[in-house]
Amino acid sequence: APTTSRDVSGVKEFLERNVLFGNITFDSIVAGYVNATAGNTTAGDGNSTIGNVTLGDGNSTMGNITEDMTTFAELEAEDPRLVALDWILHQDAMQLEVYDDNLSQRYIMGLLAVAWDSESWDHCGAVVEDDAENMEETGSTLGNDSSTCTVTNNATGLVQIFQRWLSDADECDWYGVLCSGGFVRSIELAENNLIGEIVPELGMLPFLQIIDLSSNCIFGTIPSSIGQLSYLTNMDLKDNGLSGNIPMELFNLTNLVKLDLSYNVNYDGNCTRFDGTEKEIPNSLGLEGMILDSNIGRLEYLQDIDLTDNYFSGSISPEIGKLKQLGRMVVDNNVFKSTVPDEITQLINLKELWLSMNYFTGGIPENIGALKSLESFSMWENEDLTGHIPDSLYDLTMLEDLHLFRNSFSGSISTQIGRLTKLKTLTLAENKFTGTLPTELGLCQDLEFLRIEMTDIEGSAPKEVCDLTEKNLFSDDRDKEYFKADCLEDNVTMVAFFVCDCCSSCCDHVTSQCKILD
Repeated sequence: APTTSRDVSGVKEFLERNVLFGNITFDSIVAGYVNATAGNTTAGDGNSTIGNVTLGDGNSTMGNITEDMTTFAELEAEDPRLVALDWILHQDAMQLEVYDDNLSQRYIMGLLAVAWDSESWDHCGAVVEDDAENMEETGSTLGNDSSTCTVTNNATGLVQIFQRWLSDADECDWYGVLCSGGFVRSIELAENNLIGEIVPELGMLPFLQIIDLSSNCIFGTIPSSIGQLSYLTNMDLKDNGLSGNIPMELFNLTNLVKLDLSYNVNYDGNCTRFDGTEKEIPNSLGLEGMILDSNIGRLEYLQDIDLTDNYFSGSISPEIGKLKQLGRMVVDNNVFKSTVPDEITQLINLKELWLSMNYFTGGIPENIGALKSLESFSMWENEDLTGHIPDSLYDLTMLEDLHLFRNSFSGSISTQIGRLTKLKTLTLAENKFTGTLPTELGLCQDLEFLRIEMTDIEGSAPKEVCDLTEKNLFSDDRDKEYFKADCLEDNVTMVAFFVCDCCSSCCDHVTSQCKILD
């Protein structure tokens, strides 16, 4: 219970002035931040900096966020900020005062628990009152009381014990939280049935380096305050229901190494709460905005970016060439519409480049062969991609997967394809390719999947290619269409456009009808 001497009104006023909706004025909290050992923090002159945070004058700013005049009194009773305030004032055993360095941090962490409906979490959320009573009645032991929880590590099978969110334990000991020097550095709550929106107060954890909320029920928009997290290296928000424009402040995160915003198209619209009821959420077409415009060049440390299944638009800026450490770039199923800039071939550490299901135009960059580390390259279903396969592509000797189907590519397949000896998947279907299938393809001994149907590739399947069906080019309960070509006799001439004695699936070159062979 609160002590009689505690300055409850002072705590409320402090949080209202310094934290609520990302208000960025600092008073007594300055001492806690400035004295912390964190990154390149400097102190002592009243103008100290923490990343891009300026402290010390009572009118400080973090990013371009300014003071919001909203007060607790103006909030609806069910607003998570008000619920979290009640918790830290009247329920939290720590009973922090204004002068406690972690007051703001603990309030924000409590707010996250409320905003993301922690009672509904699969692991280590706040205890529902009925659950607490059941635990007491059954006399359950370690890991099942109101403050601790157990989680089985799927990789090792070991049962681990954690502190629950909103428990009396230090917030640094809560499940999925890592701290250093008393400051939250990592929040990892993937696949935990979080339900709610990302509150702007998250941006008030200035030393946060990792945030992983993937595979949950997070909806709404990404707040601009995310740009205040200047130490952030990993942000994983994939597989949720986020929507709206990406905030420009995201490009302030110049230490980002991994950015995963994929799979935010959500047509279900419902999330299951702890009591079995469904919480209806807005359907999402995904995140929007020109995320690959010239600002992308500011994220020079980026190694992994995945934007799959959203509504991002615009072009890929030539500034992409500045991301020299980029190893993985996946932007499938968006509405990008531009040519693929030649500068993308400067990303010599790329291992995976997926540009499929967009509206890219032009052709494959002529110097694509400069990407010597490339293992997987996909441009399928862009339709307006034209031209030939550049000779330099055959320099990609590390390539394992090449997906070019459903475009308007033309020209013949070079005999140099035999240089791609690590190739496992080759899909050229539904293009305007001509000529014959080179016998040199038989040098690709690891080939498992070959699609050339609905092209103008004619002749017959070389023996060297058919011999691959005795190696890795076969089904073995995999896709029955592992070798598909226009080898079905048409109804008029009764002759197949492409003769193939080893194909697993054949199509009629005229009608496009296909069937799997016995």
